Amino acid sequence: MDGRVELSPWGSRGVKVDWAYAPGQVKVLTSSDGANFEEAKCWQSSSRMEAAYEESFMFETPRNVKAVTILMRMPQSWAYFAINSAALIAQPGPFMLLSGITSAAGEQCLVTGAGGVHLESCLGAMARGDGGEVLQQGEDGRIANLADGTCMSLADGDTTGGGMLIMGPCSASSESGDGRGVFAMTPNGQLKMPQLGNYCVTVSGKGVADTDIAQGADVTATSSNAQHPVEHIADGDTHSYWASAPDPVSRVDVQLDFGTAKQIKVIEVDWEHPAQAFELQVAMYGRKWVTIFATSGNNLQTTKYVGPIVSGTALRIRMAQPHPTLGNSDGHAVYGIRGIRVLAASARPLVQDCAEAEDNTDARDKFFMAAVPELNPAATSAAKANAILLQAAEAHLGNSLSELYVAMPMLAACGFKASFGKRPAEMLAERVAGRMRQSSRAAGDAASTAVAAIGPSIGVDMEALRSLVVSTRSALAEASR
Repeated sequence: MDGRVELSPWGSRGVKVDWAYAPGQVKVLTSSDGANFEEAKCWQSSSRMEAAYEESFMFETPRNVKAVTILMRMPQSWAYFAINSAALIAQPGPFMLLSGITSAAGEQCLVTGAGGVHLESCLGAMARGDGGEVLQQGEDGRIANLADGTCMSLADGDTTGGGMLIMGPCSASSESGDGRGVFAMTPNGQLKMPQLGNYCVTVSGKGVADTDIAQGADVTATSSNAQHPVEHIADGDTHSYWASAPDPVSRVDVQLDFGTAKQIKVIEVDWEHPAQAFELQVAMYGRKWVTIFATSGNNLQTTKYVGPIVSGTALRIRMAQPHPTLGNSDGHAVYGIRGIRVLAASARPLVQDCAEAEDNTDARDKFFMAAVPELNPAATSAAKANAILLQAAEAHLGNSLSELYVAMPMLAACGFKASFGKRPAEMLAERVAGRMRQSSRAAGDAASTAVAAIGPSIGVDMEALRSLVVSTRSALAEASR
């Protein structure tokens, strides 16, 4: 008789079996690919007379193991075999924690960072190259991020409402003395907090698909046109928009309050009258605002923030300068936003009673360790350095284009076209085409998906850059007529 145990690829030193009814002899086979097995332990006889006990089978050398087959023969007086559980004995080393929950976007990993602990596409996390997905567990049960040396813990050791998993100094969770930073993998794949009682890590939400949290947010603005109130930016109507009062003399803010902390992945602003200079800022429960994106040379009808993931309860768009041409309506400077999309993770890691957490249909309470043979953040330094140069070139091109827009009326005396008008149909077509290109890539194979994830992971929006180049070409072509 044989029993197969599915495991994650890992440097394994052996397997531990909890017998309910032990056999007379046992043999262990292992597989590194889940299909082809080889002998790891030859037939050996039981040295115990009782039916139920725990037994460890140690391999001669560490093995890369994805699956284990346990062969059993020679029934004892109880006449049959039974196993309560089997667990891998792994050698210490870095790993990724893969969630059992399924997603069309591929495998999901538990990822750490400044925004806390969240679930993210493993490919996307790896493409970012900052090591947020690479963890290591010490003998004391603490799980640390190898890149920055912080440890995962349950904030304040509070399980109320599922609590909040955070990253912080390893000494802090250790000094608390309440086990808030101690974790242990159970034989059934749950990540348990053994010193806090019967609590296990699981995932909340209906799935891992991102949701638009702008819908339903509390939206306010420091300036509005009575005919175009701020509620229009999140009403889902493509024909309505918000507009500021004409000729603003100071900064204008549009703020979205989400009520609770969100893991924000993407922010997309469809402008009606673009700001040339503006900032995207986030805050947590009314505390200090942090700028995550800023530009002084915007010339696009769509702005898209594509990462890194940030945590916040509110988003603010702070507009400092209207666009000289695109931000003009009937001879007046004005800001206008047709719509905002804020995509956030709908799934949130939390803790729950282990038995209750297990009551699901998508294995959201299960986590699997996948070995990471090497972590070299320096390998991404060249890409990040080039990204900084590309962003600087993009900003310079945007500022130059803005200057050209301003100069156009003065060039009329020289026979050039006096000004540029917005061409909504063409702009809308370009936006739709860009989104179709993104959707096409998203539907590709894993390699294409991984390559496509690199740009956003280092803060480069290739679609925005493409649109800027198209706008510049168009402006130069009109100016030369």
